[in-house]
Amino acid sequence: MSDRRRVVAFAGVVVAVYLFAVLAIQILASDELIEPDEFPESCLEESMDCAMIGPDSHRSGGLTELRFESSLGTVMAETGAWIDSEPRTNVLGEWPEHTHSVFRSLLWRFPDDFVVKGFCDQGDTVLHVYSESRLGISDLGVNKDRVLRFSTHMSSVEMATSECIEG
Repeated sequence: MSDRRRVVAFAGVVVAVYLFAVLAIQILASDELIEPDEFPESCLEESMDCAMIGPDSHRSGGLTELRFESSLGTVMAETGAWIDSEPRTNVLGEWPEHTHSVFRSLLWRFPDDFVVKGFCDQGDTVLHVYSESRLGISDLGVNKDRVLRFSTHMSSVEMATSECIEG
């Protein structure tokens, strides 16, 4: 066999292995919708593939909530706009007070769930945020960075001031 044929054969094997691996990842970590009444309460204590801003915060820079003096609809619309602006993202479910999307890594297409829950508290809109890898034991800091990037973005957006009213 000539050197050129060996190179072509090797390249074909590499591409086939890559495609098989990506397909296996998609099958092993298929989409399961997280509905509003299923919002996760916490990350596992020692988890290195999960980040949460909420009452039981985990890898969130100490944030326990995101609070806004704006309507729930306005805050959730801005949440959706941020999600839509992120690459390789797909919204699985969207409700007036909750959204579930999936972020995928560039090369291997590993899926991470990103869930945002909004509610009214004393006239303010409050958000809790959850982001977790579906496969593996570490996310190399990706979910923590995503949650903190979301928090920074939401804190920098100017939204119309109004009282939060549910329903």
